[in-house]
Amino acid sequence: MRKITITFLLLLLLSNLTFAQESNCVRKADFGAIEICFPQIEGYQECYSDPTVKQLADQTEVPANMVLGFYLNDKTFEKKDSLGLFSFDDYFKIYGTKQIKDYKADSELLKQMQDILGGNFISKNWETMEKEVEKIGLAAEIGVPIVIKSYNLNENSFTYVMLTTYQIDEAEPYTLAMTINGLLINERLIWMAYYLNYEGEKTILKLQKSSNTIVAKLLNTES
Repeated sequence: MRKITITFLLLLLLSNLTFAQESNCVRKADFGAIEICFPQIEGYQECYSDPTVKQLADQTEVPANMVLGFYLNDKTFEKKDSLGLFSFDDYFKIYGTKQIKDYKADSELLKQMQDILGGNFISKNWETMEKEVEKIGLAAEIGVPIVIKSYNLNENSFTYVMLTTYQIDEAEPYTLAMTINGLLINERLIWMAYYLNYEGEKTILKLQKSSNTIVAKLLNTES
């Protein structure tokens, strides 16, 4: 009788843990043979499945990548049906490189990618990268991203903090601050990019704080 009771309690505990893990994901997406869990993040709404959001996200991503998740802050989310009619920032996307969706990633690959992005890789290869951006058809001129700093929040991620200038038609140019993050999730290399309008040093501090929170959440809710 005692064995039956203990077995029942273990099954109940496992069921509760499984339910709790599933409830952490507001949505899941396939990337190759694995699933990516998108957690609930305070102040943001994951909304890539919304047709308007999906259209915008896909149209602004280079062909080599696939968007997996897209988060708008609460204020922008309230106006999501009008996306494309107004400018916004404080959003982030999770995406993957199509060519390696079935490639088993590890810490060695993560370090290799971090090293590749370092050493002026972006500026040296910007002409090639710009051609990929042009395929999107954006009516904007994008300056070469400038790397401000790079760091590792933990052993399963790396972060690059960058500034990029945008010029749209005859409007005043503006600078966007962003983090590009490489993440090891379910043995895959996943990317997360977070964007804020640049208004000085305070933007960088907010950018890193929010980006670090997002990275930690994504890594702690693996499906």
